[in-house]
Amino acid sequence: MTEALAASANPPSAARVTGHNLIFHASVSVTSFLILFLRRPDVLLNAQFYAEDGTRWFAEAYHFGWRCLSIPESGYLQTASRLVALLSLALPFALAPLVMNLCALIVQIIPVNLFLSSRFASIPLKIRLVGCLLYLSLPNSFEVHANTTNMQWHLALAGLLILLGQSEAGRASAILSAALLALAVLDGPAGMLLAPVAVFLWFRQKERRHLVASIILVAGAGFQSLMILLSHSRRPAPNGATIDRLFSILGGQVFLCSILGVRTSISLFFRHWPYLFALEIIALVIGLVIVLHAFRRGPVALKVLLCFATVALTFALIRPVATTGGGFEQWEKLQVPGVGNRYYFFPMLAFYASLIWIATNTEQTTRLSRFVAVSMLALLSIGVVRDWRYKPFVDYNFKSFAAEFERAAPGSRVSIPINPDWQLVLIKH
Repeated sequence: MTEALAASANPPSAARVTGHNLIFHASVSVTSFLILFLRRPDVLLNAQFYAEDGTRWFAEAYHFGWRCLSIPESGYLQTASRLVALLSLALPFALAPLVMNLCALIVQIIPVNLFLSSRFASIPLKIRLVGCLLYLSLPNSFEVHANTTNMQWHLALAGLLILLGQSEAGRASAILSAALLALAVLDGPAGMLLAPVAVFLWFRQKERRHLVASIILVAGAGFQSLMILLSHSRRPAPNGATIDRLFSILGGQVFLCSILGVRTSISLFFRHWPYLFALEIIALVIGLVIVLHAFRRGPVALKVLLCFATVALTFALIRPVATTGGGFEQWEKLQVPGVGNRYYFFPMLAFYASLIWIATNTEQTTRLSRFVAVSMLALLSIGVVRDWRYKPFVDYNFKSFAAEFERAAPGSRVSIPINPDWQLVLIKH
């Protein structure tokens, strides 16, 4: 009788747990959405196209329909970005930027829910909450905020978390994980780098989910590689690589900007240029000591993140497209604070992860290393506060141009100004 009562009590208990999880993750999503919205309210209140969001994804979705999915950009497919643009076609043109920005924000939040799920239950919740708050308030990150063009970085992060976390029971979870991995690998080079991670974890842990992930990611990465080799669609740009520029990029953009923020670095760049390189070298030395210490003593997951970030940055610097025109070499332009900060997204996250692990681990770190890590995290408050609000986009009065486009006769050529000083050209159907 007791066993029967216990058995009958289990389903409601499981349902309550599921209900609590749903409420928790819904609350996390809403809170994350509010934080990201507050960093740049105009992303929703005055939604406008940004760069390739308009000139590539929406324009080509409008002109070519589903065929746009086969068009490479900068050498590779960006499938998720194009799918979002195709979705926006279902609504009036005036709402298209809002739809695309909303989708980008949703994707930006997915890593938060993944990291706070049971996949990472081995990490204390309070540490994961700190990590998520840092992710949501990331300094030096305006390029990757709320736009589908750079959605690939958040998809790659979501894919990496799926690979590094524990498996979750249920067919729905497995299907969603596989779909996210497929989208990540088919939306840019960052997702392609997930393939060797999946293969490594499968050889190490022999879990079936890693085998499935390896098949999806290796196939996707192979297909993307063929696109890169055969399409010749990536714009050529002279690198201008030198050792002093490398030190400046790593010390200034990866470590200094990640702690003090891009606004602080811009101030130093224009007001104290003679002393900036020395400060970048100091930041480089301290940063490298921290990440090497974390790599040497940290857990496998942290080591994988550090390797992934290093490889991602290396490939980005081999053929960057930080600027077009102006006669600047790419590495010369990348020395300027704020330029190409999408390339530093993973290195900054890996740096933060190293700091948090060192600061909270008393068994495998020294007192001195913990003091340095805590001090750096305290200084990080400067970067978070100074970079909290992203600069609003220039208001090009998109709604008036959208109304003009709606009134235009079929076959009319309409040019619409969009940020950052680009032109969206549409031929009215």
